[in-house]
Amino acid sequence: MKIGICKLCKINPASSIASHIFSHFFIKSMLNPLDENKRGYGSSYNISSNKFLDVFFERKLDSQKINEVLGREITDEEIENLVDHYAVKYILCKNCEDKFERIENYFNITVFKEVFNNKHKQVIINNNQIIHLLENANNNIVRLFILSLIWRASIVKFDNFILNHRDQEQIRKLLNECLDLDINELEKKTIYHQKKIRSYPLMLFSTRFFSDTTSNLVHIDKSTSPYFFKINEYIILLGTKQNQIRFNTNAFYGLSKYINYNESININEETIKITEISGSDFHSIKDEIFTKIGDEFIIQLVTIFTSLYHSFYGNLAPKEIVQNFLDDFIDEDITIAEKYSPGNIKKKISEYLV
Repeated sequence: MKIGICKLCKINPASSIASHIFSHFFIKSMLNPLDENKRGYGSSYNISSNKFLDVFFERKLDSQKINEVLGREITDEEIENLVDHYAVKYILCKNCEDKFERIENYFNITVFKEVFNNKHKQVIINNNQIIHLLENANNNIVRLFILSLIWRASIVKFDNFILNHRDQEQIRKLLNECLDLDINELEKKTIYHQKKIRSYPLMLFSTRFFSDTTSNLVHIDKSTSPYFFKINEYIILLGTKQNQIRFNTNAFYGLSKYINYNESININEETIKITEISGSDFHSIKDEIFTKIGDEFIIQLVTIFTSLYHSFYGNLAPKEIVQNFLDDFIDEDITIAEKYSPGNIKKKISEYLV
């Protein structure tokens, strides 16, 4: 991202210090599942249609673990080109970064660390779901934090996600007018803007236990009404109109099978709430997401293969050739990082262009 002014205040120069798109505490168990309290020892993976699999290793990660992931030693060129998937330079000025940190710390201490520790009132609804009423948390600050995650993802186009211009600018103005380095001033400003802050239809879901580290995933759906985010241990649905969520939950990886809309929705509420769904249901949603990502990847891979085949031979690739290529790719017994790397994909395609 080019050097310029801060994306939030639009006054100060943006800092060269990388800003996290999603707060570290939100994704730390995904980056470093074996010891999530340590920084600098993690790794992350990004699958896209243009880069295929892009791998990032934090600076302190043991070389042996890197070798296990890649199936080989990492090269000096690869080390030089490592890019953190969740941190981007030249987004915010130092002052705005510090303001974001205030609401991040508030959410981390008041909600993230406490929501499942019986610190909030709980209501059991259908299918033994539990609604956590965050009576001890400042509703407006919690909502601002959620909006800040979505806004930051949009301005850096994370996973090709972007809010429409009107929504992005409205949220930017709201954040800029409310955030403050002084927590007391922050509370005063959010009271003044309370009606707008609480007007966004919002649903928050999480689960108490995760059975394995493969549950960790950051994914933003391509839909816009509402916006759907799975950020590691949370699922967020955000609408910009009153009834947006009600009519669209069926499309979101089976989520509507596990929830009660009227009990889970936050809109113009006095007390914000988080719906706890079972671990098995949470993993079912995760599996649906992985299936969709995999299907989209295979479609893109077939498109690339058939296009190159046609350019090379001058005729369409026979179905059996395409299927053989996919079988060879899928069945290859190597690490995930090796399999989905651009180099391996080029190699597999070239084997059919001889």
